[in-house]
Amino acid sequence: MNSKGTIEIRNKALKSIIGRHPWVFSGALKDIPDNLTIGDVVDLIDENGNFLGRGFFNPNSQIAVRILSFDESEFNLDEVHRRIGRAVEMRKLLPEYDQNSAWRLVFGESDLLPGLAVDYYSGFVNVQFHSAGWDRHRDEVASMIVELTNCSGVFDGSDSEMRDREGLLTINETVRGDDPPDRVSVSEFGRKMDVDIRRGQKSGLYLDQKFNHQSILRYARNRDVLDCFSYTGGFGLAALEGGCRSLSCIDISESAIEQLEINAVMNNFASRSIELHNGDAFEIMRDMLSVGSRFDLITLDPPAFCRSKSAVVQACRGYKDINRLAMQLLNPEGILVSCSCSRPVSDELFLKVLWQASVEADREAQLLNFSGQAPDHPVLLTFPESKYLKCATLSVM
Repeated sequence: MNSKGTIEIRNKALKSIIGRHPWVFSGALKDIPDNLTIGDVVDLIDENGNFLGRGFFNPNSQIAVRILSFDESEFNLDEVHRRIGRAVEMRKLLPEYDQNSAWRLVFGESDLLPGLAVDYYSGFVNVQFHSAGWDRHRDEVASMIVELTNCSGVFDGSDSEMRDREGLLTINETVRGDDPPDRVSVSEFGRKMDVDIRRGQKSGLYLDQKFNHQSILRYARNRDVLDCFSYTGGFGLAALEGGCRSLSCIDISESAIEQLEINAVMNNFASRSIELHNGDAFEIMRDMLSVGSRFDLITLDPPAFCRSKSAVVQACRGYKDINRLAMQLLNPEGILVSCSCSRPVSDELFLKVLWQASVEADREAQLLNFSGQAPDHPVLLTFPESKYLKCATLSVM
């Protein structure tokens, strides 16, 4: 991974780099050498020639350089191995590690490996290469993962949308070892789930929500629960374990609803009162409201409503509408667990949206708890973008 060239950084971008932010945008670069190609390692300097950092270069991306190191020591595959190993060991030190068989082992920039994500599912790994530089070392990285996790196979599950933004082709295939089966059985705090790590959303499971799933056990007993955007049952299965009286689930994906039903059987919940609704959550919730349906606990875990600042206003309208509907569907003293994974929507803004929803619903709402992503998705303090998940637990009066 020797440097292939040097790029001078414009003064306007120096503050961010000195603050050790790992992204350098294309507008910050000047005097780019002609010999550089996508995926090259480059050194960054200021106008006086002082070294600033070293990273992967991609002229096709808005994020033109992803910084790997802020010092001049050599960055090589041995260092990549060390950083992956450190990330894996950090997860193993979590007190809950043995209670779950699915974890995010590498969380990109937060583990000082920008553009690389590694998810472990009961002996199989889904790895995502979202930086051009990793493409050149795909085989070596996969070999490191096998060595460090003793997994049976490594599948390249890179997200096509993210790779398209990087100007990269997507090749979803097994890189090392055995092909993962159509369904991999995993355990989340004892709850069993079958996961499709090749075609499922978020590499197969919402690993970032596992602790938030667990937290609703305390509220579920003897309650009628509505789980919106349920996917394959993260919140719903936890509510059933917590002793809910009934469970209604909504998801637009027919295959997700079918898998949720299978997961309920796997956990011996098939005899419980479960209703599964395949369709648009907004429409189904409006229909429920019109016929007088009411619930004691509602969970909202929608997909990201926006990915850029330009779409924040529209996204907030969506969050306000779905939370207003949920509050209107709740019985007095009901509990609402409301989530947002839209990175551009800040904690403060999300709480403001919930306040607006409560006013429009003519309800008073108390914030009981506010949490984020699970600790296998750590937040790097110099990279605030790594904090994205918001989960508010409200008592609605």
